[in-house]
Amino acid sequence: MFVRSPVRNLVALALVAFLGSACSATGSQEEKSTPRGAIDRLLELQPVDVAVAPVRDQTNLQRVPIEVFRNAFVQTLIERRYTPLAPSYVDQNWVESAFKGTPPPDGLLVVSITAWDPTHLFSTGKVAATADVVLFEGADTTGRVLWQLTFQDEVDLGDGRGNPPPSGQDLIPKAVRLFTQRALLNLPMRDPVAAHSAEKNVEARPASLK
Repeated sequence: MFVRSPVRNLVALALVAFLGSACSATGSQEEKSTPRGAIDRLLELQPVDVAVAPVRDQTNLQRVPIEVFRNAFVQTLIERRYTPLAPSYVDQNWVESAFKGTPPPDGLLVVSITAWDPTHLFSTGKVAATADVVLFEGADTTGRVLWQLTFQDEVDLGDGRGNPPPSGQDLIPKAVRLFTQRALLNLPMRDPVAAHSAEKNVEARPASLK
């Protein structure tokens, strides 16, 4: 009669547990890298003016070029047909993590950099970063989350063979810009036509329904 070895049973159980935890970790990572939030509301709202909050450096070293990141997110929002407010204007009206200016913007973009490693940027052209990006409806973080993403990426400015890019280039802004473009790649492109239609629908409603 065949009798299973206790050692073999333990090995099998350990393997199952390992595979289960690996699948769970992979699923968790995929969940984080998938945009979440009230996407339907975002498409309906078609926000125009967006306040980009001061970028938060949540790394241990506190060496993130936060202004470079903020300006890069502003430029990327413009490419996606949004109208970000000037950072200087946002700062003048920034009180207790909220934009207090009048009129309030349609949305508030809050970015937290949780990892930033440019150690190999000048030797191989690679820089790794992770960011939590949240777009809130309205002017503060109490608004509905329209779009949210945890984005982790390694930007490669080298030649693809492990060699660094040519010297003399301003690599940090270039790497940050590429990272932000990838981070907002799945943020719905603003559709001015849809926004105009939504405004017309609101105007056509009876006053009691507005």
